[in-house]
Amino acid sequence: MALAFEDGVTRFITCREDQTVADASYRARINIPLDCRDGACGTCKSLCESGDFDGGTYLDDALSPDEAAEGYVLPCSMKPRSDLVLQIPTTSAVAKTSAATHRGRVTGLDRLSSTTVGLTVEIADRAALAFLPGQYVNIAVPGTEESRSYSFSSAPGDEALTFLVKLTPGGVMSTWLEERAAVGDEITFTGPHGSFFLRDSDAPLLLLAGGTGLAPVLSILRTLAAAGSTRRAHLVYGVTTDDDVVELDTIGRLADSLDGLTWDHCVADPATTARNQGYVTGLYGPEHLHGGDGTVYLCGPPAMVEAVRTHVSGLGVTPSGFYYEKFALAAVLAPAAEEVAEPEPAVAEPLPVPVARTAPGLLTLGGREGRAAAGQVLLPPAELTPVGAGAPRRSPESAADLWRCAGQAVGQPSGPGDVRPVADADDLLPADAARAVAGQELLPEAALAPLTPPPAAPPEPAGTPEAARITADGYEIGEDHPSVHQSDAVFDARQALELGALELTIGRLTHQQLVGYRLLAEATVPYVEGDRFVDAPAYTETNAAFHDYLFTLTGNEHLLRAYQALGVRGHMEESLRTATWVHPRCAQDHLDIVTAFRDGDRERARVLITEHAARSKETTRRAMRELADGRRPRFVTPGRFAGQVVVVTGAGQGIGERTARRISAEGGTLVLADRAELVRDLAEELGSPGAEAVAVVADLQTWEGASAVVDTALARFGRIDVAVHTVGGTIWAKPFEHYPPDQIRAEIDRSLWPTLWCCRAVVPHMVERGRGTIVNVSSVATRGLNRVPYAAAKGGVNAITNALALEMGPHGVRVVATAPGGTDAPPRRTPRGAAPQTEQEQEWYRTIVDQTVDSSLMKRYGTLDEQAAAITFLASEEASYITGTVLPVAGGDLG
Repeated sequence: MALAFEDGVTRFITCREDQTVADASYRARINIPLDCRDGACGTCKSLCESGDFDGGTYLDDALSPDEAAEGYVLPCSMKPRSDLVLQIPTTSAVAKTSAATHRGRVTGLDRLSSTTVGLTVEIADRAALAFLPGQYVNIAVPGTEESRSYSFSSAPGDEALTFLVKLTPGGVMSTWLEERAAVGDEITFTGPHGSFFLRDSDAPLLLLAGGTGLAPVLSILRTLAAAGSTRRAHLVYGVTTDDDVVELDTIGRLADSLDGLTWDHCVADPATTARNQGYVTGLYGPEHLHGGDGTVYLCGPPAMVEAVRTHVSGLGVTPSGFYYEKFALAAVLAPAAEEVAEPEPAVAEPLPVPVARTAPGLLTLGGREGRAAAGQVLLPPAELTPVGAGAPRRSPESAADLWRCAGQAVGQPSGPGDVRPVADADDLLPADAARAVAGQELLPEAALAPLTPPPAAPPEPAGTPEAARITADGYEIGEDHPSVHQSDAVFDARQALELGALELTIGRLTHQQLVGYRLLAEATVPYVEGDRFVDAPAYTETNAAFHDYLFTLTGNEHLLRAYQALGVRGHMEESLRTATWVHPRCAQDHLDIVTAFRDGDRERARVLITEHAARSKETTRRAMRELADGRRPRFVTPGRFAGQVVVVTGAGQGIGERTARRISAEGGTLVLADRAELVRDLAEELGSPGAEAVAVVADLQTWEGASAVVDTALARFGRIDVAVHTVGGTIWAKPFEHYPPDQIRAEIDRSLWPTLWCCRAVVPHMVERGRGTIVNVSSVATRGLNRVPYAAAKGGVNAITNALALEMGPHGVRVVATAPGGTDAPPRRTPRGAAPQTEQEQEWYRTIVDQTVDSSLMKRYGTLDEQAAAITFLASEEASYITGTVLPVAGGDLG
């Protein structure tokens, strides 16, 4: 059994058929945390990645049936029936275990290319080392105190252990390999580590490797070959330059032995002689995800990993599993970083700072030394009166002299009338930051001998200041700015930091670093078309990665931390998540900035960064205004729903969200339901004393979900006055003959069942009370092109409304509906389905848009506020004599 801990350590143990996993672990001196030994507490709950087992007996409170169905287990109760892989929810330190240390010798040093070495190691206790294909170890670099992490490229069953090592000038492992290493040298390593490994499955594979990220993928392929696997797999291997290409013959041999394996490789360098120039994203497509049955394994540097994840998410097919491992360089003081896999650039080495070594050297600075912090002069040079023997006799100090330090005026004397006496020193507040300037501690606290003995022991301080935030290297760093809602200071600070980073890096970046910089710039482009966001959240993420990267190239982590502390990314995530407009130059700016860096054009780069900052500020500011306007209902009738409890389903976004906002503004108490967690944010925003808002996350396509919403409302407020049912919406757009059965069922499930179940859940309560209002949301698309299943579902909503109104009228319950036409709304944060991909699908969707506009007498789409206005009118007492009616809200289109 493999026990994988949260800190990446994996330990292997054996377990007899009559033993529980916990018993076997304890016998191996691995203490899985638990508070019982018979399935009563759930403390040891873990996730079984693979394998068969007898779960044993336990209480449902310790492990629910849903958790068990998802693969969770209780090691104290389970007994294995095969090899197992368990994810243990604790660290190896808590479990009192650690990675094993193995000793061996070097048996092979193969120069695979000018940039890569193949390292082969054999260990005496090979049988004691068990690892999963894809895992790594930490190898101690001989002759140093350093260690480096490398993934196995060999299979778990191979006697010899092999690794791929990228050579980097100045790297400690690289230096050892190139200058001192020899066959026969002793070597030690600890491991295995990592949770990136091949899962036992028959699912087709998409294997993506960047640079020496090929090593774990080779281990996976060798494992498949050793098992005689027929599993379908496609490998794409990418590097930066032709010099980085290795092991093609090995891949070819593995492909010959694996009938299901296809593969290709690419080189980013435009000067490559390889068949494919570019990145791995150009050599796979939706077909390699096999309609969602495929599994992705991705190993490479962070830039590549994020680019691939973004690319895969845009293919319109969600893989059954997506496993990835990012690897970056170790932090070293050598001139260059150790290991890097293409196309990720190496971290820039620290830039040299001239330091005067002698007192005469200091004098050449003309008295300017030590007078600046962060490039700002704090203490201009001043003539000081000599002190010590031979110094002229000091004249009595004036009041102004007492306010000088090192010749600099630090304050002004004030008259006694301006000074308030302090009656009790205990009332004074400790000045926590009195020893700091701009967040930097300049005067560390120290115990000083008193000039004269104190007359009495001072009183104990009333309190102790909170511990300062200190970085690993002892610096205290802080930065404060007004809220982004109050001023542009945050934007200006970001621009200043980027210009500083520019000065540290321009003209100093390697080819590899520039390639990585361009990769991140290109990653932002797909999410913008002209002045419109295609996917604002994705743009925000890739934009942040682009800007962060410049700071990582400086080699100064404090600059990066300062940039991140500004919270610009958080502001953008909040304001841009529903934004549609973007300055049309923003994405192109990223590419142009990289070009300026490539050309070493400092002035051009400065202009671009400054202009880009202004454009980013304009984009964010406009989005913030639109977001504020979007949250404020256009029409409000104050107090119309005061004292009423209103349920709104589908409240997470769109018409449901806008309806909820209006009812809240009109004094209603809300129960907001949606299948997406974002409904909780809305409830938190709208809730206020006297007008509560409660969120319920539920699947309203089920009776259980609908019942949970009603039960929550009744338990909290004791009644429901109004129920508004807005769930539903077109998922696909195509002629009926192109709908497969599963999509027809999905359309009906999405747009009919939520209304039917929610009506059924709330009706008994309203009948019992003898009052209440139900407002369903239908659609004029009951007469529309390219969405027959959706039209059928909404026709069902109309039928529910009409028939239920007949039944409920005698009980004093009204049932009405609106039938919206085309409605402008921000992009959905929880999409109903994949956007149209092919040209044919886009044409089918355009047919819907054209018909919607043509059918409207007003020749336009409606707004969310116009839809909410009709819904809230029908829900209010103003419509008390209206029931059994479906009101079209479609600019004259009657449906």
